[in-house]
Amino acid sequence: MKFKTFTTTALSLLLLSSAAHAAIRPALTRVIVQESDKETSVKLLNDDKEHPYLVQSWIEDLNGSDKNLPFVLTPPLFKMNAGREGKLRIVLIPGKIPQDRESVYWLWIQEVPSVTKSAGNQLQLAIRTRLKVFVRPEHLNANPADTAGQLKWQVQHDGNKSWLVVTNPSPYVVSFSELSVTSAGKTLPFADVHAMVPAKGEQRYEVPAQAAGKSAELNSSLINDFGGDTPVQHQKLTF
Repeated sequence: MKFKTFTTTALSLLLLSSAAHAAIRPALTRVIVQESDKETSVKLLNDDKEHPYLVQSWIEDLNGSDKNLPFVLTPPLFKMNAGREGKLRIVLIPGKIPQDRESVYWLWIQEVPSVTKSAGNQLQLAIRTRLKVFVRPEHLNANPADTAGQLKWQVQHDGNKSWLVVTNPSPYVVSFSELSVTSAGKTLPFADVHAMVPAKGEQRYEVPAQAAGKSAELNSSLINDFGGDTPVQHQKLTF
Protein backbone atom coordinates (compact mmCIF):
# COMPACT_ATOMS: atom_id res chain seq x y z
CA MET A 1 0.00 0.00 0.00
CA LYS A 2 1.28 3.45 -0.85
CA PHE A 3 2.14 5.67 2.10
CA LYS A 4 -0.04 8.47 0.76
CA THR A 5 -3.20 6.45 1.29
CA PHE A 6 -2.84 5.81 5.01
CA THR A 7 -4.66 8.88 6.27
CA THR A 8 -8.13 8.86 7.81
CA THR A 9 -10.95 11.01 6.49
CA ALA A 10 -10.46 13.67 9.14
CA LEU A 11 -6.75 13.90 8.56
CA SER A 12 -7.24 13.98 4.79
CA LEU A 13 -9.04 17.30 5.20
CA LEU A 14 -6.11 18.67 7.13
CA LEU A 15 -3.64 17.49 4.50
CA LEU A 16 -4.83 20.17 2.13
CA SER A 17 -4.08 23.02 4.52
CA SER A 18 -2.36 26.06 3.09
CA ALA A 19 1.24 25.47 2.04
CA ALA A 20 2.10 28.64 3.97
CA HIS A 21 2.12 26.48 7.12
CA ALA A 22 4.30 23.77 5.60
CA ALA A 23 7.85 23.26 6.86
CA ILE A 24 8.92 21.60 3.62
CA ARG A 25 8.56 23.85 0.61
CA PRO A 26 9.82 23.88 -2.97
CA ALA A 27 12.25 26.65 -3.88
CA LEU A 28 10.19 27.46 -7.00
CA THR A 29 6.45 27.68 -7.63
CA ARG A 30 6.52 25.67 -10.87
CA VAL A 31 8.75 23.19 -12.66
CA ILE A 32 9.69 23.33 -16.35
CA VAL A 33 10.87 19.98 -17.71
CA GLN A 34 12.69 20.31 -21.03
CA GLU A 35 12.81 17.21 -23.21
CA SER A 36 16.43 18.01 -24.09
CA ASP A 37 17.54 17.72 -20.44
CA LYS A 38 18.53 14.34 -19.03
CA GLU A 39 16.91 15.21 -15.72
CA THR A 40 15.27 18.13 -13.94
CA SER A 41 15.96 18.92 -10.29
CA VAL A 42 13.39 20.26 -7.83
CA LYS A 43 15.00 21.89 -4.79
CA LEU A 44 13.22 21.51 -1.44
CA LEU A 45 13.83 23.47 1.76
CA ASN A 46 13.09 22.50 5.35
CA ASP A 47 12.26 25.79 7.06
CA ASP A 48 11.95 24.10 10.45
CA LYS A 49 15.30 24.61 12.18
CA GLU A 50 14.54 22.11 14.93
CA HIS A 51 12.74 19.09 13.49
CA PRO A 52 13.35 16.59 10.69
CA TYR A 53 10.53 15.47 8.36
CA LEU A 54 9.76 12.48 6.25
CA VAL A 55 9.05 13.67 2.71
CA GLN A 56 6.96 11.72 0.21
CA SER A 57 6.43 12.93 -3.35
CA TRP A 58 4.55 11.74 -6.41
CA ILE A 59 3.27 13.09 -9.73
CA GLU A 60 -0.26 12.87 -11.09
CA ASP A 61 -1.92 13.93 -14.31
CA LEU A 62 -4.75 16.47 -14.23
CA ASN A 63 -7.26 13.67 -13.65
CA GLY A 64 -5.48 12.54 -10.49
CA SER A 65 -3.93 9.39 -11.98
CA ASP A 66 -0.31 8.38 -11.41
CA LYS A 67 -0.40 5.64 -14.06
CA ASN A 68 1.48 5.66 -17.40
CA LEU A 69 3.29 8.92 -16.71
CA PRO A 70 6.12 10.00 -19.05
CA PHE A 71 8.74 10.33 -16.32
CA VAL A 72 10.28 8.82 -13.20
CA LEU A 73 10.44 10.78 -9.93
CA THR A 74 13.18 9.99 -7.40
CA PRO A 75 13.45 9.62 -4.48
CA PRO A 76 9.75 9.02 -3.75
CA LEU A 77 10.40 8.91 0.01
CA PHE A 78 13.27 10.36 2.05
CA LYS A 79 14.13 12.15 5.28
CA MET A 80 14.99 15.86 5.44
CA ASN A 81 16.88 16.98 8.53
CA ALA A 82 16.13 20.23 10.34
CA GLY A 83 17.06 23.34 8.37
CA ARG A 84 18.51 21.36 5.47
CA GLU A 85 17.90 21.19 1.74
CA GLY A 86 16.77 18.26 -0.35
CA LYS A 87 16.34 17.51 -4.02
CA LEU A 88 13.88 15.62 -6.19
CA ARG A 89 14.83 14.45 -9.68
CA ILE A 90 12.45 14.14 -12.61
CA VAL A 91 13.74 11.92 -15.43
CA LEU A 92 11.76 12.02 -18.67
CA ILE A 93 11.05 8.75 -20.49
CA PRO A 94 11.82 9.21 -24.23
CA GLY A 95 8.95 9.02 -26.71
CA LYS A 96 6.08 9.39 -24.23
CA ILE A 97 5.08 13.06 -24.58
CA PRO A 98 3.21 14.92 -27.36
CA GLN A 99 5.68 16.60 -29.69
CA ASP A 100 3.53 19.54 -30.80
CA ARG A 101 2.54 21.03 -27.44
CA GLU A 102 3.36 21.40 -23.77
CA SER A 103 1.86 18.99 -21.22
CA VAL A 104 1.13 19.71 -17.55
CA TYR A 105 1.05 17.55 -14.42
CA TRP A 106 0.85 17.99 -10.65
CA LEU A 107 3.81 17.34 -8.36
CA TRP A 108 2.66 16.54 -4.83
CA ILE A 109 4.97 16.93 -1.83
CA GLN A 110 3.79 15.54 1.50
CA GLU A 111 5.62 16.16 4.76
CA VAL A 112 5.22 14.02 7.87
CA PRO A 113 6.74 15.45 11.07
CA SER A 114 8.83 13.28 13.34
CA VAL A 115 7.14 11.96 16.48
CA THR A 116 8.93 12.49 19.79
CA LYS A 117 8.20 10.92 23.17
CA SER A 118 7.39 14.34 24.59
CA ALA A 119 4.67 14.86 21.98
CA GLY A 120 2.33 12.52 23.84
CA ASN A 121 -1.09 12.37 22.20
CA GLN A 122 -0.67 15.55 20.16
CA LEU A 123 -2.07 15.42 16.62
CA GLN A 124 0.70 15.39 14.03
CA LEU A 125 -0.38 16.99 10.74
CA ALA A 126 0.85 15.70 7.41
CA ILE A 127 0.67 18.66 5.03
CA ARG A 128 0.60 18.43 1.25
CA THR A 129 1.88 21.02 -1.19
CA ARG A 130 1.45 20.79 -4.94
CA LEU A 131 2.98 22.60 -7.88
CA LYS A 132 2.62 22.42 -11.63
CA VAL A 133 5.08 20.48 -13.78
CA PHE A 134 5.20 21.65 -17.40
CA VAL A 135 6.78 19.22 -19.87
CA ARG A 136 8.07 20.73 -23.11
CA PRO A 137 9.11 18.83 -26.23
CA GLU A 138 12.39 19.86 -27.75
CA HIS A 139 11.31 21.44 -31.02
CA LEU A 140 8.50 23.90 -30.26
CA ASN A 141 8.86 26.76 -32.72
CA ALA A 142 7.29 29.38 -30.48
CA ASN A 143 8.30 31.74 -27.68
CA PRO A 144 6.35 31.36 -24.40
CA ALA A 145 6.57 35.13 -23.91
CA ASP A 146 4.37 35.63 -27.01
CA THR A 147 1.49 33.51 -25.69
CA ALA A 148 -0.51 36.34 -24.07
CA GLY A 149 -0.78 38.20 -27.36
CA GLN A 150 -2.10 35.13 -29.18
CA LEU A 151 -5.11 34.45 -26.96
CA LYS A 152 -8.56 34.90 -28.50
CA TRP A 153 -11.57 36.01 -26.44
CA GLN A 154 -15.24 35.32 -27.11
CA VAL A 155 -18.41 35.73 -25.03
CA GLN A 156 -21.08 33.03 -25.19
CA HIS A 157 -24.52 32.98 -23.60
CA ASP A 158 -26.17 29.88 -22.18
CA GLY A 159 -29.55 30.48 -20.58
CA ASN A 160 -29.15 33.12 -17.89
CA LYS A 161 -25.37 32.75 -17.74
CA SER A 162 -22.58 34.30 -19.78
CA TRP A 163 -19.25 32.63 -20.43
CA LEU A 164 -15.87 33.96 -21.49
CA VAL A 165 -14.30 31.47 -23.90
CA VAL A 166 -10.51 31.75 -24.13
CA THR A 167 -8.92 30.07 -27.14
CA ASN A 168 -5.20 29.36 -26.96
CA PRO A 169 -3.60 28.59 -30.36
CA SER A 170 -0.10 28.45 -28.86
CA PRO A 171 1.72 25.22 -27.89
CA TYR A 172 1.99 26.39 -24.26
CA VAL A 173 -0.43 25.88 -21.37
CA VAL A 174 -1.84 29.16 -20.01
CA SER A 175 -2.22 29.93 -16.29
CA PHE A 176 -3.81 33.24 -15.31
CA SER A 177 -2.59 35.29 -12.37
CA GLU A 178 -5.46 37.71 -12.98
CA LEU A 179 -8.70 37.44 -14.90
CA SER A 180 -11.30 40.05 -14.04
CA VAL A 181 -13.74 42.57 -15.49
CA THR A 182 -14.10 46.22 -14.58
CA SER A 183 -17.60 47.66 -14.89
CA ALA A 184 -18.93 50.95 -13.48
CA GLY A 185 -15.69 51.45 -11.59
CA LYS A 186 -15.89 48.06 -9.86
CA THR A 187 -13.48 45.20 -10.60
CA LEU A 188 -14.99 41.71 -10.45
CA PRO A 189 -12.72 38.63 -10.50
CA PHE A 190 -13.63 35.41 -12.29
CA ALA A 191 -14.20 32.73 -9.65
CA ASP A 192 -12.54 29.96 -11.69
CA VAL A 193 -9.42 31.90 -12.64
CA HIS A 194 -7.16 28.98 -11.64
CA ALA A 195 -8.50 26.77 -14.42
CA MET A 196 -5.76 26.44 -17.04
CA VAL A 197 -6.21 26.92 -20.79
CA PRO A 198 -4.67 23.87 -22.49
CA ALA A 199 -2.14 24.25 -25.27
CA LYS A 200 -3.94 24.43 -28.63
CA GLY A 201 -7.25 24.32 -26.79
CA GLU A 202 -9.83 26.44 -25.03
CA GLN A 203 -11.33 27.02 -21.59
CA ARG A 204 -14.63 28.58 -20.46
CA TYR A 205 -14.92 30.96 -17.51
CA GLU A 206 -18.25 32.01 -16.04
CA VAL A 207 -18.73 35.77 -16.25
CA PRO A 208 -19.51 37.42 -12.88
CA ALA A 209 -23.27 37.96 -12.70
CA GLN A 210 -22.87 41.70 -12.04
CA ALA A 211 -21.09 42.12 -15.40
CA ALA A 212 -23.43 40.00 -17.54
CA GLY A 213 -25.06 41.95 -20.37
CA LYS A 214 -22.81 44.96 -19.88
CA SER A 215 -19.91 46.50 -21.76
CA ALA A 216 -16.88 46.14 -19.52
CA GLU A 217 -13.10 46.06 -19.52
CA LEU A 218 -11.44 42.65 -19.39
CA ASN A 219 -8.20 42.51 -17.38
CA SER A 220 -5.84 39.58 -17.86
CA SER A 221 -2.35 38.63 -16.73
CA LEU A 222 -0.51 35.33 -17.17
CA ILE A 223 1.97 33.51 -14.93
CA ASN A 224 5.34 33.28 -16.68
CA ASP A 225 8.01 30.56 -16.52
CA PHE A 226 9.54 32.11 -13.40
CA GLY A 227 6.28 32.29 -11.43
CA GLY A 228 5.94 36.03 -12.00
CA ASP A 229 3.10 37.95 -13.65
CA THR A 230 3.04 39.27 -17.19
CA PRO A 231 1.87 42.88 -17.70
CA VAL A 232 -1.90 43.23 -17.32
CA GLN A 233 -3.69 43.59 -20.65
CA HIS A 234 -7.01 45.42 -21.01
CA GLN A 235 -9.69 45.22 -23.67
CA LYS A 236 -13.35 46.13 -24.05
CA LEU A 237 -15.91 43.34 -24.33
CA THR A 238 -19.68 43.13 -24.07
CA PHE A 239 -20.68 40.39 -21.66
